[in-house]
Amino acid sequence: MQKHSSSSNQPERVTWRMVLISLVLLPLIYKWHIEVEALRYTFPTLMAPFYSVVFALLVIALLNLFLKKFAAKHALTGGELISLYVLMSITLSFMSYDMFLPLVSIIVHAFYFASPENEWRELFWGYLPDWLTVRDPDVLHAFYRGDESIFESRYLLRWVKPTLWWSAFTFVLLFVMQCINVIIRKRWTEQERLVYPIVELPYEIAYNTTPFLRSRAMWWGFGIAASISIINGLNIFFPFVPAIPNKSIPLNSLFTDKPWTAFLRGGSAIIIYPFAVGLSFLMPLDLLVSCIIFFFLYKMQYFVAIITGMENIPGFPYPFEQNIGAYTGICAIALWGTRKQIWRAARVALGQKGTEDETEPMRYRTAFLGILFGGIFLVGFAMRGGMAGWIGVLFFAAHFATIAIPLTRIRAQIGFPIHSTTSIGPHHSLVSLLGTRRIGSQNLTWFSLFFWFNRDNRSHPMPHQLEAFKLAERGNLEAKGLSRWMLALMVIAMPLCILMILETFFRLGVDTGKVGAQINSFGGRAYRFLDSWLTTPQEPNAAHIAAMTTGFLVTIVLAVVRTRLFWWPIHPLGYGVSFHIHLFWAAFIVSALAKWSLLKYGGIGLYRRAIPLFLGLVLGDFVVGSFWNILSIILDTPTYVFYY
Repeated sequence: MQKHSSSSNQPERVTWRMVLISLVLLPLIYKWHIEVEALRYTFPTLMAPFYSVVFALLVIALLNLFLKKFAAKHALTGGELISLYVLMSITLSFMSYDMFLPLVSIIVHAFYFASPENEWRELFWGYLPDWLTVRDPDVLHAFYRGDESIFESRYLLRWVKPTLWWSAFTFVLLFVMQCINVIIRKRWTEQERLVYPIVELPYEIAYNTTPFLRSRAMWWGFGIAASISIINGLNIFFPFVPAIPNKSIPLNSLFTDKPWTAFLRGGSAIIIYPFAVGLSFLMPLDLLVSCIIFFFLYKMQYFVAIITGMENIPGFPYPFEQNIGAYTGICAIALWGTRKQIWRAARVALGQKGTEDETEPMRYRTAFLGILFGGIFLVGFAMRGGMAGWIGVLFFAAHFATIAIPLTRIRAQIGFPIHSTTSIGPHHSLVSLLGTRRIGSQNLTWFSLFFWFNRDNRSHPMPHQLEAFKLAERGNLEAKGLSRWMLALMVIAMPLCILMILETFFRLGVDTGKVGAQINSFGGRAYRFLDSWLTTPQEPNAAHIAAMTTGFLVTIVLAVVRTRLFWWPIHPLGYGVSFHIHLFWAAFIVSALAKWSLLKYGGIGLYRRAIPLFLGLVLGDFVVGSFWNILSIILDTPTYVFYY
């Protein structure tokens, strides 16, 4: 697909009407996601791009075609459509299974579920700050039992302070992420030319609506994915309709004896999601192959463990700890490769003459100051509640080194659609490295308070920010204006998000069965970790440290070999994501074979002509999946979920 070319060299600005449309759509899309992510077990934000946002973008783009025909002067431009996509994606990240839904649960969970048996009151109540939590018994009863309104002053006033404080904290955290993205953007986007597969579909919908929708290849792909989703959806309502088992072809019967049962560990079924086939087709072939190779090498670790008897060692082969080391290695490699750009940006920030940052989303000086003072605020925020300063520095450094920066790099370079950081956040790595005794009870309590943004991170905002800058660069959209509006809308979106969540929970009651059980599980996981840390103190874990070191060194060695041997096909990012592709390995194989065949026998021309077919697979899954999603709300009954 070709880069958009404007008739003018002047970048297109983000218009006021797009900001207003975003604000109008915000409560509507929040309501949609409360219905499916809080009340039902369906999660549009577990993947990238958010399929609900792509669906909304497509609907608006189709309406825009009518405007172009009957009222052309009022029609939206490609830049307006893509800025709408960006603003919706950034603001929707808050109303997700991995951000404010767990935050709201953590704010109250420890006080409602404390009992004489678990002794939470004695263990850690005293460490939980009043300005970040809600412990009033009447408010807790209304939150969990329902039939109340958050808009009653006795309830609303109790939530004002924690809502404002957590919103301020989140804003600064995301501002620091945006500042880092500003500094690394030029190197990753313009010099390394990372592929950013996630942005391809929204770009085509926004800038090439008519040719994209007229593509026969696209409709073939759309039809394949849509047919699978429709047939499987009908099977739920009419069991006599045979289902297509693309979501689970079990392999258990093939591996019944040891050591072959090793291949059933960490996911054993063949799963071929059409959207995953479509997105992975856009990934570089060497990265696709590397992901597949390392996934089977990951399985081989369990095979070796069974043969050698090491399977009896608890936790072996320590995949989460290896992943911590691998992600830290990815961060180190990414920053090392960006060091010259960081140094150039620093010189410009310090006053060197030049115009290098004039077209950047933010002045480099602002970005560096944002990282500095934002970091001070984040650590100071935790210290105000009692966290030790040195622990605060380590905690946020671990978040950026093992979660934020690696995920952003992986999304930009591979386009991995569903990435998870389960059990690799600072609450795991620091506990393994330092032990709970040295960290201390008050600091560990803060680990639980911060659990919500160090959990699974499938909707992590930092990759979305960099993808927004990529879309701005590719579509000749003014990056500074887009960056400012991304920050401005967050100020409105965060308190609105929490308020809408609370309105639903106070009306229905979180502990009545009317709200998804996962809401209680958020706070439950956070405080069960804390309970185990405080009741069973741990020393530094030598095995975990060894596994983390191994993961780091393997990643670094693979990177060094790749730079020294130009023919070396194996990429270190494949090792980093191998622990999380049990849902995608089969789809990756299909895409790799298709891509290799097209390039070998048809050349780059045939490959490019095939791209709409694979984008159609993604769009078909997203559109029909959104239909089933909305139908489940209308009928108040479970319907087909296309990827989970």
